[in-house]
Order: sequence, then C-alpha cells, then structure tokens
Amino acid sequence: MSARPSSSDVAEQCCRNVLIELISTEQQYVEDLINGIERYSRIFQQRSALPSGLVGQQHVLLSNITEIAALHRHRLLPLLLQHRQQLELLFERWYALVERDVFYCYVLFTASQRESMRLYHSHELYFRRMQLTMGDPLGLRSFLLKPVQRVTKYPLLLNRFIQAFFEHRQVISKRIFELACRLETRLRELLERANQADQLNDITNFNASCILNEARFVTLGEFQLIDGRLRRCYSCKLFAFTTCFIYTEQKSCKQVVRGTFALPDVCVVAKAKSFLLCNKQHECEFLCPKVLVKKWESMVRQLLEQFLSVAFGDVVAKAEQGTDNASGQQQVVQRSSINRTIWYAMQ
Repeated sequence: MSARPSSSDVAEQCCRNVLIELISTEQQYVEDLINGIERYSRIFQQRSALPSGLVGQQHVLLSNITEIAALHRHRLLPLLLQHRQQLELLFERWYALVERDVFYCYVLFTASQRESMRLYHSHELYFRRMQLTMGDPLGLRSFLLKPVQRVTKYPLLLNRFIQAFFEHRQVISKRIFELACRLETRLRELLERANQADQLNDITNFNASCILNEARFVTLGEFQLIDGRLRRCYSCKLFAFTTCFIYTEQKSCKQVVRGTFALPDVCVVAKAKSFLLCNKQHECEFLCPKVLVKKWESMVRQLLEQFLSVAFGDVVAKAEQGTDNASGQQQVVQRSSINRTIWYAMQ
C-alpha cells in the first residue's frame, strides 16, 4: 500500500506550474539585470564619447539597480532553488527577508526613478544609437523599468499560489496557506510603500535623495490638517521617515513643505477623529477616521521607540569604549545630524 502524500508534497504538486514560472522568471530577471548593468555601465567608462550631460551621472541613471541585482542573485534566487520542494520553508524564509526590510532597495529605486527616466529622455537619441551598437533588442528604457515590473509581479504570483492552496484546502496544511497569505500581504505593502516613495518627487524645493541617504522612508498619509502655526486648515500629505515627519500642502499638482517634526522631539496625542503631532514650537491636528488614528498613533510610538533604542545603543557602545560624556554628546550629535539632513533636503 503506497504512503499517503504529505501536505508539502500536495502543495508542491498543485501549484507546480506557478512555482516553475516563479523560478524561471526569477532566473531570467537576474540574468537581465546582470547583463544590463554590465552593458550600460560600460558606456560611462568611455568618458570621451559621453555627451556632457551624462558625465558623472551613472548613479542617477542606474540608481541602486546593482544592489537590487545582488539581492536577487545572492539571496532570493538561491532561496527559491534550495527550497523549491519545501514551500512552507520557502515562504517562511522569504517572509523573513521582507520583514527585515531587505527589499527596501525597491523603495529607493522607485523614489529615484523619475530622475533616472528624465535623464534617459533628455539623451534618448544617444541611448538609441548605443542600443543598436551593442545589439540590445530591448534598450535602456526597458531595462530601467524591469525592477518595478518585477516587484509588481510577486503579489500576483503569490495570489496564484493561494488560489491553488484554497482549491486543495482539504489536504493542504493551514500553516502553508497562512504563510503564503502573510507573504502576499507584505509584498503588496512593499509595492504600496514604493509607490508612495515616488510621491517625494512631487515636493517642490526638496532634495529627496538627501534625506533618503540618512533615513528610511516609512509611509505617507493624506489628511485635512489644522495647522496651529499657520492658523488654517488645508489638504496635506504627511511623509513618515525613521528620523522625522514632513508635512506638505497640496498646491495644484505639487506639494509645498509646511513643516517638520524631528524625532525624538515629537509627541503624538490620539483623539476621537484626529491625532496631534506636537513639539515645543508648534502642533498640528490631522483629521482622519478612527482606524487611521490608531494606525498612526501606533506607528509614531513605534518609530519613537526604535529611534530611542538605536540612540541608546549608540550611547552604550560609546560608554563601553570609555567615553565619559557619551550620552550628552550623542544626543546633541544625533539631533544636529537630523536637523541638518532635513534642512539640506529642503534646499
């Protein structure tokens, strides 16, 4: 009498086609990134042949695509290949990578993509000539769009896994179904966060790359704001970072910075249909439904705890090195660094 197949075996069998597609497209994605980086990095090595507007602009055009390629080549693709017959373990470890914010490189890439595409379009004829010279069938524009296309694909593929598991729910373990759902949710949240980061480019007189070099973008919210300093109410966007909050006013298609709250000098107060952000200088009341009040209150408190935890860890490290006045100096340096970053970003 043959042994009854395990839940893991059934899971692998019922979604084999999806798994094959996931792995094969991941392999192709890694290959395309490596070839594209090698091909278009070579252009910048020939400085004498470069248009003047492209000299020294490799980091703008290609952004952090090398970091993305390394993530997939050395972490995600090996994970998929190693655990292709252990889907529960695969989803669990993939989820752990997302939770550790390893995929934050996509947030940075999306935030810088507008500037990258602007540079491409201003030299499009040159890049088209190079495309013909190098025999590239797709071209640079297609290459620059690949990361966004790929990160958009993951939730769709995970949803197909979930559908297959649901159709075989009588023999599929509850845990593998839950892991797939949790991973799909996190990947959708990553995509939403990346799309939100793109809106940093809508802020006038604001250097997004400056603040992103010093702090991580977390999320943004849209509210009606009662601004205590300006003494009026207006539509605003609140951008949350790991070191500060920046709020803007909607002006036509652009956002105008109206103020900032730097961590840790900020307090959050929840009300029935709004929450307050305040410090010693001013306060702002953000009007929103109760569910968003709870979400933002929790997030602000969490960011404060994380900020203070990092600052305290730095102080302890300094103390262990024998610095007598590390605590006071660290707080001054930390706050000064944050304020400088915000100031430079808004220049």
